[in-house]
Amino acid sequence: MKTIEVVAAIIRRESRIFATQRGYGDWKDYWEFPGGKVEPGETAEQALVREIREELDAQISVDQFLTTIRWDYPQFHLTMHCYVCSLIGRALHLNEHEASSWLDYAHLRDVGWLPADEQLLPKIAAVLLGIDESLAEYIETQVVPAYAGFDKAHREDHARSVVQRALDMAAFYDVDRNMLYAAAACHDLGLSAGREIHHLESGRIIRSMEALSRWFSPEQIETIAEAAEDHRASSKSEPRSIYGRIVAEADRLIEPRQIIRRTVQFGLSHYPELDKESHWQRTLDHLHEKYYYGGYLKLWIPESPNAARLEELRQIISDEASLRDIFEQIWAEENK
Repeated sequence: MKTIEVVAAIIRRESRIFATQRGYGDWKDYWEFPGGKVEPGETAEQALVREIREELDAQISVDQFLTTIRWDYPQFHLTMHCYVCSLIGRALHLNEHEASSWLDYAHLRDVGWLPADEQLLPKIAAVLLGIDESLAEYIETQVVPAYAGFDKAHREDHARSVVQRALDMAAFYDVDRNMLYAAAACHDLGLSAGREIHHLESGRIIRSMEALSRWFSPEQIETIAEAAEDHRASSKSEPRSIYGRIVAEADRLIEPRQIIRRTVQFGLSHYPELDKESHWQRTLDHLHEKYYYGGYLKLWIPESPNAARLEELRQIISDEASLRDIFEQIWAEENK
């Protein structure tokens, strides 16, 4: 099989990386990291600078070698040397690709990657989140995929969003980012045992994960397990550690329409026998019980943006006619 050797640029801007969508060939419309072949007489770094200039009309600095990916496509074997790069200036122009996007950790898998490029994502997660690379490899390939079997409101995208928000809040506190990452990624694993005891089951699962001893002491694993146990919004007591408070806060994504959508999704998944009006009443009751003034939801981290968003949600709940309009839109979308 023919071997093709290329270089790829992981262009980073703060907490995001740059991805491009192919506009030609057998893999048209798939997403990739920009780059190309190394010409005779070029170093890998020189080839990257040239390729990005040709493909994007942009100048980069090559900051760090990340890894080499080897992948067998049907027609050839690919060897791809990958480098973390920075953009010099902010101008980019797509000369060869049909679309582009700046993706943070939580949205890395929102696009359809080329198979070889997809292998990079755990390492990119480590770079973007500032965590141990081997831990990221384990969590991203062995832990987060477990969420695929849960209800629609608690799939892999939910786990990654909680991780993103938790690590964002970590900037305000003296915490071990690896511990917080593990706690956030594992916080809902207990949903496999049902919603009522899922927080306790998550703690049990974490304590039983022998692989975690590669990165954490028994005391640290216990703190991670307690953080998962303490994240539940209906808990009547404050989380036992800063890790629990951050994970609990990160799990409360207060985006009004998304909260309403997740409430509808949960109802459709767990109570399929209910008719539309019963789902409406269940949605109304849940929003009042959890999010309205006097509801059981508690906010633990003052640096979280949730406070302002919670007040926005409460105003929507106060206006039942507007809330019903939103419910109707979401109901139609979820029942197509």
